[in-house]
Amino acid sequence: MVKKLLSVLFSLVFACGILAGCGSSKPAAKEAPKAGDKTTITFWHVYSENFGAKIIAEMIKDFNAAHKDIEVKGVYNPDMYPGLMTNLQAEVASGSYPSICMIGYNYLDYFANNFKYADIKTVDKDGWSTKTFLPNILTLAQSKDKKQLGLPMSISTPILYYNADLFKQAGIANPPKTWAEVREDAKLIKEKTGKYGFYMQEYADNWAVQGLLESNGAKMITNGSASFASKEAEEAYQLLADMVQVDKSALHVAADEGIAAFTSGDVGMLLGTSAKIGTTSKSASFALKGVKFPAFGSKEVRIPAGGNFLAITAQDPAQQKAALEFIKFVMQPENLAKWSAGMGYLPPRQDVSDKLLKDLKSGTVADLWKVAFSEMPNIYSWVSWPGNVGTYAEQLFANTRDSILSGSKTPAEALKSAQDDLNSRLKQ
Repeated sequence: MVKKLLSVLFSLVFACGILAGCGSSKPAAKEAPKAGDKTTITFWHVYSENFGAKIIAEMIKDFNAAHKDIEVKGVYNPDMYPGLMTNLQAEVASGSYPSICMIGYNYLDYFANNFKYADIKTVDKDGWSTKTFLPNILTLAQSKDKKQLGLPMSISTPILYYNADLFKQAGIANPPKTWAEVREDAKLIKEKTGKYGFYMQEYADNWAVQGLLESNGAKMITNGSASFASKEAEEAYQLLADMVQVDKSALHVAADEGIAAFTSGDVGMLLGTSAKIGTTSKSASFALKGVKFPAFGSKEVRIPAGGNFLAITAQDPAQQKAALEFIKFVMQPENLAKWSAGMGYLPPRQDVSDKLLKDLKSGTVADLWKVAFSEMPNIYSWVSWPGNVGTYAEQLFANTRDSILSGSKTPAEALKSAQDDLNSRLKQ
């Protein structure tokens, strides 16, 4: 069954068009120069000490040990993809570029329209990338004019983690399959155990919310214009707001705080990225389980593909060549398998996926990873907004979410205001 779903991943789903501490916590002021016979390059990423940085640091260490003529320096950018894009804007304004940047799929169009990058096809003289990745996988990091902005590194899905111990204490026999059941189970957990029942990750982006709204029939964008201020979106957001404001069974806090509350046993369910499978399974001191993204009754579940691609932003040819060598190293099967299995990402290489499915036979990580794989038929693009509104749009969605869940605006008011704002900017 999982093998069949994996086939869907590499054929049907991506054919539908998914566009979807290690080093210093502050980006370097200037691109690292070439010193003597050693080329020094910087790798900007978004992974913190408790979320992937250790694996990245290990890969950098191993690469540097094996390449005496190249030195890679990892640079952590807080606040995930929005934080990196903000820092990249500032870096470019100062007259310099990092060597490699980790770009979220939702920023693909914004990155292509606003920054200088090396088309992978021009740096990859021997065609390694086309020999290594399937054509539909490469499209994940292609611009509208078919330039290869980078190479896909990570693919994630939103899954529903749950604390089986709290479910047992609350007398809940089975995990929820629908949002109505999520609300009911959250209320029971709150009533029976005193713990919060639910938390949906709240990063400064629209990833989880897009899944919530589009699974109820809303559309984020239609013919290049924002179209999310709809009855379907209002209904979906109202359910979540009622859990926070009326039932008092759901948390409304920043992502790190909410996820920590779940892993410490204070929240019954976490709607979060599969990229947290590794860290969540290690941190949880209870029976950790997972199920697919909930549905709104019989409606089709539509969830956005999360993750990132690696873009070469070095302007110097020698640094571009060195950057490609590091990307090749990261994409080696053993390194990509370690990254994917350790984090919960779905790998962009077929051979790595096959090996992981064979090796991960049982246990919590294997079970959660298979949940993520099972969601492949329901994955659609993580909206990448056209023009120059990418970073603004993501922050706007975060602000809209906060105004709704805090009770300062109704879903109808907040969504209409955000849609009008965004469409006004898209027309400029």
